[in-house]
Amino acid sequence: MVLPLMLLALAALCSPSGVLARGPKNRSLNQHLQRRPPWLIVGIFPLATTIFVIIGVDAATVVALLMVISAMAWRLNTQQKEKIARKQAAALAGFLGLCAGNLRAGAPMVEAMDHALANTPANIPGEKTLNAVLSSAARRARSGGGGHAVLAEAEHPDLKRLGTLWQTSEKHGIPLVTLIEQMRLRLDTRERHRAATRAALQGPQATAVILSLLPVAGVIMGTAMGADPLAILSGGGIGGIMLVVGVGLGVAGFVITQKILENASPS
Repeated sequence: MVLPLMLLALAALCSPSGVLARGPKNRSLNQHLQRRPPWLIVGIFPLATTIFVIIGVDAATVVALLMVISAMAWRLNTQQKEKIARKQAAALAGFLGLCAGNLRAGAPMVEAMDHALANTPANIPGEKTLNAVLSSAARRARSGGGGHAVLAEAEHPDLKRLGTLWQTSEKHGIPLVTLIEQMRLRLDTRERHRAATRAALQGPQATAVILSLLPVAGVIMGTAMGADPLAILSGGGIGGIMLVVGVGLGVAGFVITQKILENASPS
């Protein structure tokens, strides 16, 4: 029982902060974890392996468990990033819809943004929330500066695109409401396509998970037949080499499969 708990704690230290701390109360913890030096992340694996070997756990077993936990942490972090991206896209689409409605009613861009921001969720997770960037752009525009410049410097690609559209409207006299409506339509279309693709890929996702678990089923069947494969694999020597190579190939296949499925989804 102690070994799994220690390995889970190790995975928590090495996995990205998106898996560990969620919500506005944990934002400072996320920022602290993101500042971990690279040598700490790289060096903790051999250190943990040495500790487990000292307490009597075979090194091959430790390495295999660390590979599995690292793959799980990577997958959880990827899913969290996808969830955040969907929330950000939905929030931005709602903001653009409200903004376009106010512009159609004759309100200037700053007032339209203020009204839209008042009805946009302020707790969307991310490095820097959409609400904060849009509020900064509105303040810059209200003070007589170029609000589009703030958006152009944002990390989010859709905010960069909005800043470019705003600047194009001011430079060439194109109605900004038309550009915003087209951008909102593009966001809605992209999210519908992403949802349809995600639903279509559920079958391949399930197949990838089943194939990754087949070796576990083989070990269980061998144990039921009295062969005791766990003792061979965790006993060091040739069995330990087989364990590391087998788990490594399984983890590599799982990661490659997930990457292929991710590339099939629209970005």
